[in-house]
Amino acid sequence: SSSIRLCARGLSAFRHHTGVPLRVSRSPTAMGNVDACMSDANLPVTVERLEYGVRQMDAKEVLTCIEGGIDVNTPIDRQGHTVMDIFQVEYQQMLKECQSRGKSKDGTKMMINLEESAAAVLQVLRSHGAQQSGREACLRRST
Repeated sequence: SSSIRLCARGLSAFRHHTGVPLRVSRSPTAMGNVDACMSDANLPVTVERLEYGVRQMDAKEVLTCIEGGIDVNTPIDRQGHTVMDIFQVEYQQMLKECQSRGKSKDGTKMMINLEESAAAVLQVLRSHGAQQSGREACLRRST
């Protein structure tokens, strides 16, 4: 809907100027068709949020979760995988996507930006003792 597009544009501009990530949230109890915008800073710090930060290669989000008390080696699923396992899967996918774009100026720029983001996330994880689980159960990329 147009209200979602308008809100998304506003969120993008706000995030660009302030560096504060925002999400569009639809409240099931809200009256009418109004979308609410809320800052990620107000969301609870959870293992899921840490996993999301790793999947997005967002070092700031990862650090926020860790500083909020989330242990980097907390299992994220029943098989005992950790966010370091998530990092590995996402990093491999990121490399595949960069290779599929070919050798263009934009592809190179994208690869450099993604590599820098991944390096920052890895540095945060390693500096807080993150380890792979050593589990052999299949771990897939989220969609």
